[in-house]
Amino acid sequence: MNESTKSIILIATLAFLGGIYYCITVTPSKEIENLQNMNKPRCPNILVQKNKRLYLYNSKLEKVPGVNPIEFEHLEDYVEFMEWQRGQGIRCPVLFLQHTYDTQGKSCYKIRPHPTDLQGGLPPSLVNNPVNPPKQKFGPDKSLLVDASRNDAPYNKNSMPGFDKTDYYQGTRTPLDSVGEEDEHMLYSPNPMDDNWGGQAYTQKLVDSGYYADNEVRMRV
Repeated sequence: MNESTKSIILIATLAFLGGIYYCITVTPSKEIENLQNMNKPRCPNILVQKNKRLYLYNSKLEKVPGVNPIEFEHLEDYVEFMEWQRGQGIRCPVLFLQHTYDTQGKSCYKIRPHPTDLQGGLPPSLVNNPVNPPKQKFGPDKSLLVDASRNDAPYNKNSMPGFDKTDYYQGTRTPLDSVGEEDEHMLYSPNPMDDNWGGQAYTQKLVDSGYYADNEVRMRV
């Protein structure tokens, strides 16, 4: 066996023995994920906003002035504290409560998504528009007229609609509401109540020409 072969065997033997020694003596470090410390007793879990101040509580520990809760004078102080926590690998789920008053003037606490995104109790707004947004419906719901003075055949045939004294159709749209809409979109309207009324002479000219002949009522004297 030549000298080069002996050197290779010696180096391989030393490397093998060194590996065994390292495995026996060195303990591998265990890395803890950021989310594994979420349920530790020292993790704050309630944030309360009252006026401009914020109070970070740990409901699992006793209240100690200046320690539990941690008091922040401004929102910027709390945001800076959260950034420091995350930099240290600490991530704690926090329930955010905002002190407010209800419609009766009573003090209460409402759950909000985040101190920087209150949303007024509404769900968070979408960042991007949906691919197929739903069609928005404008105006009141359409409804047919239910009028005994007209829908009582054969006695009240072709009669005028009755007066809605109880505002039964308030907030709805009936066929009666559509009468005269076409005149509003014309250049000149014969209706004096429209903004585009053509004037008295224009309306009288239509009356004289027989435009309203179907609406004329004749009475025997």
